[in-house]
Amino acid sequence: MSPLDLAVDAVAFAMILYRQRRVRRVRLRFAHRVPIVLSAVGLVQFVRYTETHSLGTETSILVLGSCVVGAAVLGVLRAATVRLHEVERGTVVRQAGWPTMALWVVSLGAHFSLAPVVAGLGGPIGVTAASAALFLAVTLSVQNAAVHHRALRTLTLDPAGAVPSRLGALDARSSEEPRG
Repeated sequence: MSPLDLAVDAVAFAMILYRQRRVRRVRLRFAHRVPIVLSAVGLVQFVRYTETHSLGTETSILVLGSCVVGAAVLGVLRAATVRLHEVERGTVVRQAGWPTMALWVVSLGAHFSLAPVVAGLGGPIGVTAASAALFLAVTLSVQNAAVHHRALRTLTLDPAGAVPSRLGALDARSSEEPRG
C-alpha cells in the first residue's frame, strides 16, 4: 500500500468524522455520493494490493467479511447513537455525539485488529490497510441508510402512526434542493 493511499484514507476518515459532528439536515432522498466515491477508491486500492500480494481463500473471506458484515453491524450500531431532531415541521437534522465518535474508532480498530489473524493464516497483514477505504465506504453507507430510515420515520409517523399528507410536499421540496 502506497503512502499516497494511506494519506487518501486518512483524509477520508478525517472528513467523515468532521461531517459526523456537524449538525446537518437529513434529506428525504438518500444521499449516496460519498459512499460510492469511497467504494470506488477502496476497490481500486484493494485490487491493486491483491495484484502484488497473494491473499489466499481464508484471508480473502476474513477481510471481505469484515468489510461487509463487520462494517454493516458497526454502521447500524453507530446509527443508533446519532441524534435526530425535528427542528421545524418537515425538517430533521442529525448530529453524531461522542458515543458515535467512539464507535467510529472502535469500527476502524476492529477492522485493523484482524491483522494478527491474517498473519496467523499466512496472509499479508497490509491487507487490512488496503481494504480500509472499502470498509469505510460500507460502514458509512449502512450508517447513513439507518439514520435516513430513522429520520423518515420521524417525519412520516404522527403519534397515532398515520402518515401525514405533508410527506408528498416535503418530497417535492427536497428534490429541488442541491445534494451534498
